[in-house]
Amino acid sequence: MSKQASKRKKTVTAHEQRIRRLKRIVSGKGADAALVTRERDVAYLTGFLGGDSVLLVPARGRPVFISDRRYEEDLQAFTHLATIQMRSGAMNPHLGGMIRERGYDTVIVQSEDLSLAAFESLARAATKRRLTPEAGLLAEMRLIKDESEIRGIRAAIRLQEAAMLSTLENIGPGMTELEICAWLEWEMKSRGASGPAFGTIVGAKASGSLPHYMPGDVTTARNTSLLIDWGAELNGYRGDMTRVFAFGRWPRQIREIYSIVLDAHEKAAAAIAPGVTNRELDSIAREHITKHGYGDEFSHSLGHGIGLETHEAPGLSQLAPETEMRPGMVVTIEPGIYLPGIGGVRIEDDYAVTERGRRNLSSLPKDLDFATL
Repeated sequence: MSKQASKRKKTVTAHEQRIRRLKRIVSGKGADAALVTRERDVAYLTGFLGGDSVLLVPARGRPVFISDRRYEEDLQAFTHLATIQMRSGAMNPHLGGMIRERGYDTVIVQSEDLSLAAFESLARAATKRRLTPEAGLLAEMRLIKDESEIRGIRAAIRLQEAAMLSTLENIGPGMTELEICAWLEWEMKSRGASGPAFGTIVGAKASGSLPHYMPGDVTTARNTSLLIDWGAELNGYRGDMTRVFAFGRWPRQIREIYSIVLDAHEKAAAAIAPGVTNRELDSIAREHITKHGYGDEFSHSLGHGIGLETHEAPGLSQLAPETEMRPGMVVTIEPGIYLPGIGGVRIEDDYAVTERGRRNLSSLPKDLDFATL
């Protein structure tokens, strides 16, 4: 290849590849365009993490980014991906006008993101165009993470792990759940996180028996347990981990269920491999916990996908659509046992499915020695 030809050769970015793939999907469905309104789907296609912006992707031609003047300067970095258009009025009349002007007869819209009122408003503005509601337009694309996405998730996890280690050096008996939560979230933000990936859970003593507990004024004490479920968001990608600690001596029942939950976690994680189904993974952990007499106290699914959102497909549950693991999927493994009035144990790490098995993207220890403060 000549030097001139080499200079002309353009590297196609991951975002350009994703847009091209969506254009093929739109064309394959016989539609003229797709209107991407879900904020995290817009981020997946472009890397833009702002709000109130949508992407109109035609089967043929250049995509259009529609936003307002709050984001005009931010969006200059995305002109290589799409034409940037600032709206001056309400979004739906503007979009309807664009659809009419471009002569699109059929446009796919994301049904999971539009209320009935918003859909009807858009349909009125588009006049005589067929809007085709569809759920999960990008679901299959986002199910498999490319290497850049896995690196992004891993970077978020590294950050939140460093934040946790620093937090553990500075907390102790006598602090409230809210104080510990604030400390941990400060540690994450001070390291560059845009914020927590979800509402941080800090459950002291019996509060740990509530899987989705909101931290309050319960005070930690010696010889009691502390459950922390936390995650960082970094450049749009997220981590999600859970650990349980004890200040001094472990309560007898918490120590007992800790080893059961840890074994259930390790058994399910070891089984992650291409071809294994989400339901099979859930069964492995659930059967182990049930065998030890705590089946009724494991009250949620084994895990879920994670990426630009904290909860993504696939769900590791008997109720989720049966899905085989494939290389590039990233899932949490988080079995738990919850004892009302006593406390709970959940142990959670994030795993990437590989060609031959799995890779744990988390690195904090899970043994009792590490968890004893």
